[in-house]
Parts: sequence; C-alpha cells; structure tokens
Amino acid sequence: MLATNEAPDLASVIRSLELAPYYNAQIVERGITEPRAARHQTPERRLREPLMDKLREAGLGDFYAHQASAIDLAMAGNDVVVTSGTSSGKTLCYNAPVIDRLLSEPAARALYLFPTKALAQDQLGKLRSLLPTGITAETYDGDTPISRRTAIRSSAHVILTNPDMLHVGILPNHATWARFFRNLRFVVLDEMHTYSGAFGSHVGNIMRRLSRICAHYSSSPQFIACSATIANADELFSILTSRRAEVVADDASPSGKRYLLMWNPPLTDDGSRRSSNSETSQLLASLAARNVRTLAFARSRMAAELVLRYTRESLRMVDPDLAEQIESYRAGYTAKERRAIEAKLFKGELLGLSATDALELGVDIGLLDAVVMNGFPGSISSLRQQAGRAGRGTRDGLAILVARNDPLEQYLMRHPELILGGKAEAVRANPANSSILTQHLLCAAHERPIAPSELDSFPENAIEILEQLEEERKLMRRSGFWFYPFPKSPAPGIDIRGEGGDLYQLETAEGTLGTMERWRAFMNAHPGAVYLHRGDQYFVREIEFASRKIRVVPVEVDYYTQSIAETQVLTTSQIDEITLGNWSVSLDNLHVTTDVTGFRRKSLADGAVLSIEDLDLPQSSFDTVGVHFQLPSRYAQLQDGVHAIEHLLLALAPTIAHCEPRDLASAYYGLLPGTTAPAIFIFDSVAGGIGLSEALFASVGDWVQRVTEQLASCKCYDGCPACILSTRCPYSNEGVDKSQALAILQQLGGGS
Repeated sequence: MLATNEAPDLASVIRSLELAPYYNAQIVERGITEPRAARHQTPERRLREPLMDKLREAGLGDFYAHQASAIDLAMAGNDVVVTSGTSSGKTLCYNAPVIDRLLSEPAARALYLFPTKALAQDQLGKLRSLLPTGITAETYDGDTPISRRTAIRSSAHVILTNPDMLHVGILPNHATWARFFRNLRFVVLDEMHTYSGAFGSHVGNIMRRLSRICAHYSSSPQFIACSATIANADELFSILTSRRAEVVADDASPSGKRYLLMWNPPLTDDGSRRSSNSETSQLLASLAARNVRTLAFARSRMAAELVLRYTRESLRMVDPDLAEQIESYRAGYTAKERRAIEAKLFKGELLGLSATDALELGVDIGLLDAVVMNGFPGSISSLRQQAGRAGRGTRDGLAILVARNDPLEQYLMRHPELILGGKAEAVRANPANSSILTQHLLCAAHERPIAPSELDSFPENAIEILEQLEEERKLMRRSGFWFYPFPKSPAPGIDIRGEGGDLYQLETAEGTLGTMERWRAFMNAHPGAVYLHRGDQYFVREIEFASRKIRVVPVEVDYYTQSIAETQVLTTSQIDEITLGNWSVSLDNLHVTTDVTGFRRKSLADGAVLSIEDLDLPQSSFDTVGVHFQLPSRYAQLQDGVHAIEHLLLALAPTIAHCEPRDLASAYYGLLPGTTAPAIFIFDSVAGGIGLSEALFASVGDWVQRVTEQLASCKCYDGCPACILSTRCPYSNEGVDKSQALAILQQLGGGS
C-alpha cells in the first residue's frame, strides 16, 4: 500500500488509537487548535512585473499580510526579521525583495545562509522557480564540485550556503570573492532560531567577520532573517548581527485543525513506564497501517534507529510490504543515502519515517498527516516546529508528544498547561564567550589586519582578548594593527557546531558508512559498541586515533550499548554567591574534565543491563560557568540523597533556563575535595558558557522548589526514572536515595 494524498479523518484516527489493544489511558491531555483563515494584503511597494508573472505562475500572487509587511519594510531598506509558524510562507518575505532588487540592479548579489546543506538544496529549487530570465542562483558548499566553484563565484546572483562554508571557505578567501562582496546587497539568515548555544555564538562572530569584509569592499548589505516563533526574535537578531531589525510577527497564513496529544506510556508490572521508543514505534506502526503518513522525531540517533527497527519488526508480522515503507533519516548518513530517502518521501513511497531533528527545519518532504515526538524536543519552540510538519497549510494535522520516563517529561505530563498554553522560549547565544570570540578574532586577523576602530560591532571584551593574543604571540601588532603571523587560516581547525572537533569516519569492508564528531565517536562508537545504521547493526572493532577511522563489521545481536562517562569539576574562581536556606549557592568559573570509562550492554527487548565493560579512551576538558550548591557538612551522612538531588536539579534545569537538556551537565561530590561537605555542580556544557547557568542562578529558589515538588509528588516508594533515576548517570543510578533527598530538601530552611 502506497501513501496517498487523501487527507485522513484524524478525529477517527485518534478514536482508533484509543480502541487499540495496547491503549491504557496513555492520553493524559489533548489540545485542539481550530482552523484559521488566511488574511491577505497587497504590498504598498509595487513589485516588478517579471517577478509578479513568476509569482502568479507559482500560485503565490496573493500575499499574506505578514509577507506584504515584510516585503514593504525590506524594499524600504530596513533590516527585517520575520517570525511565524511552520508553512507560513516566510521564504517569500526575502525572495520577493531580493529578486526585485536584482531586476533593477543586475550587478547586485545576495547571500542566503541556511543551517544545513539539505535545506539550502531544498530552497534552491523553490527559488529558481521564481527567477526571471537572466537571474541565476547556485548552492556553494562542501558538496559543490571544485571545477564549478569559480564559475559560481563570478556569475551567480544568489549564493545559497551555510555558516560553515562562509566561515571556512569564503571569508578566508575573500580576495577571490571581491566582486561578489563589492556588489552584495542582501544577507539572508533563514531558520534563525537554530542559531542557539555554541553554534549561535560562533555564527554571531561569523556575521561580524562578514560585515567587516563587506565594509572593506565598500558594501553594506541589508540583513533579512526568518525564524520560528520565539520570545526574543529582535534580541537574537541583534546578538547574531550586532544590528537592529524591524520585526514582523503577525502570522496571517491559513491553518487547518491541529490536534496535540500528550501521551504518557503506561506503567509496567515493576512500576516503571513502558519505553518511549517502544511506544513511539507502536504508534508509528499503527498510523502507517491506517495509511496515515507519519514522521517520528527522536531525541538521539540511537533512538531513531531503535524506533525504525522496532517498527519494521512489528509491521513484518502484519504486512512485510508495509514494513519496507518505513525508513530512518539522520545526520551521519552519506549524502547519497539522504537523497535517496528524500526521493522516496517526495514520490509517496514511504508511510513512516523515524528521524532526528535533522528534519525539524523547513525541508519540504511533502504532505504529512501526523508527527510523533519521541520525547520532549527541549523547548516549546522546537515542539511547535516539529508538530507543524504535520498538516501543512489548510490540511489538518495530528501531533503526539510521547513522554520518556524522566523527571522533566513526567513533570510536563503533570503540568500539561506548560505545553498546551506555554509561550515560546527565548533563544540564547553569546558571541562574547571568550573561548569562541578568541577563535574568531584570530580568523578575522588572518582575513585582514584588525584596527581598533573596526571592533565597534564585536563584543566589548574583544580588545582585551586581542591584547592577550598579542602577549601570547598568536598575533603581532604593527602600526596599530593586529596581524595574524602564520600563512594558513585558523578557520579549518574551529568547530563552529560546538560538537567536539575532528570528524571520525565509520569504515566497513565495503567503504565509508558515515561520519561522527570526536565526542560522539567516544560516546557511541567506542570499541565494543553496537552502532545502528538504518536499522542494521554494526560492531565496532577499533578506533584508529591517528587516522580518525572507526572499523566496524555487520552483526546481528540482541543488545545495544550505552557509554558511561565520569566528570570531575574544579572551581577556578567565584563570580557571585547567595544563601538559600542553609545552603550556600554560588555562580562559579569551572574547569571540567570528562572521561568515558566504560559502557553497558542493554537488552533490545526490555532495556535490562546485561553487562558493564571498561574502556580506556583519552580524556577531554574545558572551562565553563556553573552553579555550585554547597551543602552543610552534616549532609555528608546523606550522600545518596545529595546524588539524587543532583539528578533532579539537572533534569528540571531546562524548565528554568529554557534550553535543551544537552546544553547542561552536572556532577556531585559526597565530599568535595578539600572540604568536609557535599557539593553539586550544574554547568553549561559549552566551553566558556552561554549564559544558562546565570539564568539558573538568578532563579535558584524557583528551581529548587520545582525539584522539591517533583520529588514529593512522585508516587513511587524508593525512586524511579520519573524522579531520581537518570539515564545520564555515570554510576548506573547506584547510590541514590529518595527518602534522603526528601529529608534534605525539607530541611533546606532549617539550621545547619
């Protein structure tokens, strides 16, 4: 059975799920958004007729009100940021003014930046369909053949690329791009909300380097940005570009009826909850069997692969042909594999897809009826982006949030109003991060010598860092300018995704299977690991550190592997301190060392731990900022309770800092070295910090109150994954005690 374009009756689909044999009151709350009609408006500024002809051919001649507003603002010369929902026509907000300018000024150029190559490729086709004769657009990224690059630089009116290529390929070689920069009139930042954390901090500095090079060539392009709905679109635009923009936030696009189900897996006989991977695969199989085209989002590559495997196994017992209409999609696949999967989606050959958030962005994958989110995506903004992939336009859509059995997601299940009525969060980035800024000042100095007068758009600490680099002889100063004294650009050595350095290649006897970052390789592809790729299993035989090769062989085993990492934390200086009851809480500069010490073999059937193995891998370390809880010495007798509180503080921190769980990490000490008292550290997982710990420190009272509420309200007796047990615990949740944790929290206001 192939997918059809006929829209299913989603109310009936939901009823069928409630009547399924596996249904056990998993729907704890449901939200319904009624259909919304479009509001149209004609731009006050007249677009040139060749463009209007193309728009009418594409069925885009009637503008939504927010499109008309954005077009008018951009054509008046303003920087603009558009923030609206999925499938609201944001791309027209920049394509229309850009193409109109190219018609009036044939020498003009535009630079479009997308967070991924796949998105740039997807948008290229849409852009070309609107281009009048004589105007050309090309992608320029790591996949562009070297033989074509010179022609693209010299002739393309619009270049579509990503921040990575701008950073490592274009800016360091700006002399070969002189004509392009001299005529650059527009810079477009699409999917601006993705530029958060370390990645956003890097991109903010890349944008400053770009503006500096443009000034060198006497150009000052306009910036147009598009974003999902976030709380601080104007602030984030300023953080990324050091400029101010006019904000267009009134989404006037139409919408079909939207259903959002909050789905909590049922309790099992031992008091735990059924795995969210199993629950998601059951839903994906059920929806596919009903001819409901479904995308299942996973929080990790491993989860995406497990859901694919479980779903296919389930469907093979019903209809083997149906099982082959389920695929997976994630980073790490080869470009050829990704294109083949995308082609199947476009042709309607797939009914289900298990994917990571690589497909959260606006890549057009055709008509989808449902989205299943295997775990909270980390923010309300991301949840709405993922849910918005179903029922695009006026088509109805179903989204199901499947909770994992951890404190954060069980807290949200008990407080569904935080999801159903919650506001989109602010997106945080920090270009002033000293570690990140240092790297980009070196790049800027290589691109051309830096004068103090050029630093107005850079963070205030730029001068201090330049002087430090001069002292360290990494820069030289002559006639008031800072020079980079080495011939090769430092850009290739800088990981702007903030994901841990060099890429490692996974190699089979037949060739390259895929790639992964160093930190991910140590966590997921260490010797002895079982690596999952499109539902197939591979055993990792060895890692060759010098060549960055990971040797794998195909296997069929009934287990998967999970790494164990230990973290040591040292305070280097204190930034601020407060007293919370009988605790001392400080905001500290920290030095963090992480060591992957071993891994667990876990049953594919039920997740039970089969064995634990040791590993000997290189350590990694970085400096960051964190919150340091210093407990009274008498709690040294309650170390298992301290450990349990550490788990909960980390689990609920994202509800305070409005960030993704992976942006934070933690450590605890039963006795902090050099003291007689326990300590807990919650810290930014990005070198230098990105401001999350500062937000936690500012709301520490509310944070601890939520931890106390979560622990007290959990009905388990001695601790469960919904309260004190953590999948991130390097000690396999040994040495945690719920009653001790409750006693500590209840005594918080008492004397020491």
